[in-house]
Amino acid sequence: MAEFDGLDELLSGSLKRSAQPGDSAGVADTIRARVAAGDPGTPAPSGNAAPGFGSGVGSWLPWLGLLVVGAIVGGALGLTGVAGHPVLHETSANQGILIALSVPGRACPGGPVVAELTPGSRVIALARSEDGLSVQVRNPADTRSEVWILASKMETNSGQPAFSTLPVGTACPTVSVPLPVAAPPVVAPLAPGKPGKPVPPAPDTSPPVIGAITVNNADNCKPIVTAQISDNVGVSSATLTGTSGSPWNFNQTIAMSHVGGTTWKATLTMPSGFVGIVNLSITAHDAAGNTTAGGSKFTDTPGCPIG
Repeated sequence: MAEFDGLDELLSGSLKRSAQPGDSAGVADTIRARVAAGDPGTPAPSGNAAPGFGSGVGSWLPWLGLLVVGAIVGGALGLTGVAGHPVLHETSANQGILIALSVPGRACPGGPVVAELTPGSRVIALARSEDGLSVQVRNPADTRSEVWILASKMETNSGQPAFSTLPVGTACPTVSVPLPVAAPPVVAPLAPGKPGKPVPPAPDTSPPVIGAITVNNADNCKPIVTAQISDNVGVSSATLTGTSGSPWNFNQTIAMSHVGGTTWKATLTMPSGFVGIVNLSITAHDAAGNTTAGGSKFTDTPGCPIG
């Protein structure tokens, strides 16, 4: 048995160093004690014993081999969560398994997708988003980086603390994009010698205004009628109509003359022997076609001489 003391000591030390709670290091100690006490164990099948070993010790070799493999694989799973993807130990982290069919890993909560995690992978949650909907986990494919996944896509191991106990991680940075400033409209210059189309003036809708009307009938046969007529643009013409009733039935219309400023004049020619009231009517026009009428009357007496 002395030839196996070194092997036994090596296996025992390796099992103790890699043992985790619940592993098989204690079973290795039990086997070693039974071998030292002379227990031959279960005879190994013919031809399966290793060369140079007796049937007693050789019968334990399959068990020792399973323990070594179990310890190594168990230790690897205990450290990584998935064999081949080592994960650093985090005492304040939350351990669990990914349960979704597709688990995108984002650079920050709600940010761009930077990795695709394999369903069934065991991961460690390190932080949570402020709203608690996302958790930061160590990327199983690259343990030097962390990614963010939805909390609903991770099933927490039994006995693990709730995600709400994790510290709040860094949120996505806020990027401010200035709004583009609209360029001023480009006005094409007018071609030389071709001025732009002139803007027509607003139409003239104001009619002339007829002011005071006076009559000088010193010559009662030819009374002179004067009127003050104005307009915002200019008076173009004015007419005077004089009428009288029976028995004279006088009716005369003549054009008035512009004598300066706002003064317009016209002279009536009365019938011989006329005595009575003369009704005056003045109509003024401007160039835009606006029209205004005004009136007055006077008594022509003594009558115009007969003959």
